[in-house]
Amino acid sequence: MAKVGAKVPSWISKILLPEIRSIVREEVKNGFKVLEEKLDALISEKDETTKSLDSKIVALDSKLEERTKTLESEISSLRNEMNARFDSIEKRLPLI
Repeated sequence: MAKVGAKVPSWISKILLPEIRSIVREEVKNGFKVLEEKLDALISEKDETTKSLDSKIVALDSKLEERTKTLESEISSLRNEMNARFDSIEKRLPLI
C-alpha cells in the first residue's frame, strides 16, 4: 500500500484516503454486526437444542426409573412365590 500511496498525488490522498478509510471502517463494523447476529442466532439455537435434550433426558430418566420399579416389584413377587413353593415342598417332605 505504501507504493500505491507514493504514486497518488498529495491532494488526492488528503481528500480520498480519509474517505476510503471511513468507508472501510463502516464496512468492517457492518461485517462485525452481521457476524455478531449470526453468533447470537447460533447460541440461541444451541440453547434451545440443549433445553430440548435436557427435557428428553428427564423423560427418559423417569421412564427408566418407572421400569426399574416395575422390575423390582416383579422380582419381589417372584421371590415371594418361590419362597411359598419351597415352603410348600418342605412341608410335604419328611425330614430325615
